[in-house]
Amino acid sequence: MRKFLYIAAVLSAGLLTACNKEWGPDMPGKDGQYGVSLRLEMEPMQSLKTKADAIGSADDDFIDRLDIFVYNSKDTVSIGHHVYSNPAGVDLSAVDVKYYDVGGTNIYFFILANLDPATAEYFASLSRTRVQTYYGGLITLEKGNYRPHRHIMGGVGTAYLGPASYYSSSPGDKVIEIKLYRYICRFDIEKITANFDDATLMNSDVIVKRIAWINVPNALRPLFSFPSYNQVESPSPLWGSRSTYFPEQEFGNLEYESGYRYYQANENHHGWVSLQETYNLSGYGATGVLAADFPYIYNNNFELEKGVLNIDAPADIQTATVHTFTGETGRICSSTNPSQSHVLNVGRSFYVYPNYRNSYATYMCTSFNGQDDTTKLVIEVEIDGKTYFYPYRAMNLQPNSIYKVRNISLRGIGSDYSNFYVKKYSGEISPVTITGWDELEVSNIDMGYKDYPGTEIY
Repeated sequence: MRKFLYIAAVLSAGLLTACNKEWGPDMPGKDGQYGVSLRLEMEPMQSLKTKADAIGSADDDFIDRLDIFVYNSKDTVSIGHHVYSNPAGVDLSAVDVKYYDVGGTNIYFFILANLDPATAEYFASLSRTRVQTYYGGLITLEKGNYRPHRHIMGGVGTAYLGPASYYSSSPGDKVIEIKLYRYICRFDIEKITANFDDATLMNSDVIVKRIAWINVPNALRPLFSFPSYNQVESPSPLWGSRSTYFPEQEFGNLEYESGYRYYQANENHHGWVSLQETYNLSGYGATGVLAADFPYIYNNNFELEKGVLNIDAPADIQTATVHTFTGETGRICSSTNPSQSHVLNVGRSFYVYPNYRNSYATYMCTSFNGQDDTTKLVIEVEIDGKTYFYPYRAMNLQPNSIYKVRNISLRGIGSDYSNFYVKKYSGEISPVTITGWDELEVSNIDMGYKDYPGTEIY
């Protein structure tokens, strides 16, 4: 669910500074000075239809650190960095930040929740220009920024200090709403069902070994631009541009109620940069643990040989993106037990950041040389002792969304490769509706094969 921050613009005077909760008797009364006060409030998260890992829904709202970066229109460097930190949870009602300056000045607020301290200090050193770009304005996720149920959230707003006018705040209190949005999206997978069209497969030994998200990002771009002071609030400054779309190219054949989707979320690299390369923030002022080469993606399965599923993500990222079934726990078909259940109850949540990729392909590729390194959901399955993969492409994932996948049906033999399949795969998903954080309902995914003319070859 979204959290709400309120900025109250109040008539005041004095030097540009942060103040106490009340303006106080020492507030200068010189004409032409105006101020802005920052107040925060949280809205509870909506109840979820499925919980996958026995964690209460409120945990995905938890904030143990809040960083507020402040800029003005006269300087490019930050004029303030306010930190609220509490392992038991930040009390948003206690947040108190005030600034005042001459009329005609813009005050810009950029707010990030659950940042690692080293990353926060790095962001505090960035200029108002630099913080809006992928030239340095990146969060390295593996460095303490992928903690379970401590998701990175962002909010941004601009206040104009001035007398009453059409666009500016009038003397006295005026509330401007800023929303904190999660950058991450969540996938609740309820079950996997063996529903092979070939009856012999239903009587084979079929064991699900792993569910994994591959080619997942290790860099997050949290800000595209500061909004103008008269701009209608939206997540566009945080997520980039939106556009119309073709449902068949969306995860789950999604049809969004608004008619648009954000296609630019987490554009963390130049369009010509390969995600197989690394990035280094030391050239933009990063020091210590952040002054190193980092991969753009983890669980990198691009151009791997047959039978290999690479899981190389650090602990927190791996916990969020991979689940392994040990021993017989993933069995869904048996050659010796006619009463074997063909339903595997998964009941787990996975957390994945979107990754903008200017890919030339809109569907899964079907050749080794034509494969891409976009994010994919992969089911690893052992059938009669041989390993197969069921990759499902996940382009244009929407931040702040829960994808509720009720069922994944295995319909045919999978691929020898974890990152692509040789024949075009049958992926059919029922219509999806948006109701939650946003909450996206996926009743079933069929996984199997079709060749290009559409002939089923299960």
